Amino acid sequence: MITNLHHIGFVVDDLKKACETYEKLFGLVAQDYRNDQGKGFQLDARIMIRNGCWLHLVQNWNPESRVNKFLKKHGENLEHLAFETNDIEADVAHLRKIGVPIFEDTIFNAADGFEAFVFPDDGIGFTVELIQPHTTSYGFVKEQCTGDNILGIQHIGVAVKNVHAACEKFEKLFGMKAVGLREDQHYGTQKDMMIETGNDRMWLHLVETDDPENRVYQFMQKHGEGLEHLAVEVDDIREAVNRVKKAGVSLYQHKIYLDREDGFEAFVYPEDNHGVTIELIEPYETSRGYRPRPR
Repeated sequence: MITNLHHIGFVVDDLKKACETYEKLFGLVAQDYRNDQGKGFQLDARIMIRNGCWLHLVQNWNPESRVNKFLKKHGENLEHLAFETNDIEADVAHLRKIGVPIFEDTIFNAADGFEAFVFPDDGIGFTVELIQPHTTSYGFVKEQCTGDNILGIQHIGVAVKNVHAACEKFEKLFGMKAVGLREDQHYGTQKDMMIETGNDRMWLHLVETDDPENRVYQFMQKHGEGLEHLAVEVDDIREAVNRVKKAGVSLYQHKIYLDREDGFEAFVYPEDNHGVTIELIEPYETSRGYRPRPR
């Protein structure tokens, strides 16, 4: 059974540069650097996030690896979500029973835990890693969290062709049910639903749109279904935006949006952040998932 989001996988061209970018733009400091993974073809590091997960930044130059193949096809971007399970054997047995293949039909005993992978074509457009940690695995370390203005990941944006079909499939595969259907977003051109991850106030935000001007629509035209953006909740949107601007980086359309339901929002372009769109969001007190501000 899946219990929570364990980590978010990023593919980058240059690990050192990517880590420097996250510190410069958002105050998030990478730690736990490794150079002995992926049969010696991989460098990686992680950035702790306050709601119990981490960003896993990976540079891999093995042309046979899943990560390098993704890089060649899509460039730098969000590559997978890893969900922690307390019974990976049962979860994999369920997938096999319903006819969903897992990578190499194998549960791997890896450095980070027991792992199995469902690929994008068999899920809803992105790789899902199921992971059951063992005694020597990396764990979440609250004391390593950085970014004084960062409260956590609020949501992970997922671009899909059909939000109802995607949610039904995700529930069938992983037992995670979607809620909160909205059909009135962006002047009625967008439908969305949310799947809670089991972490403190974090969800997958599945989005379907037919508006050619919509950022998600444009992502779909280029990449197809997949992980489209990461929404980082901040205590003070102005402070977060000023930090980005001081680093010489422009915001999407050069402004802070006032979304009537979700809060104050600003977007960092993917070309300025190693292929990943970052939404900075300060919710209203009436927004879903709102957390009281630090005192």
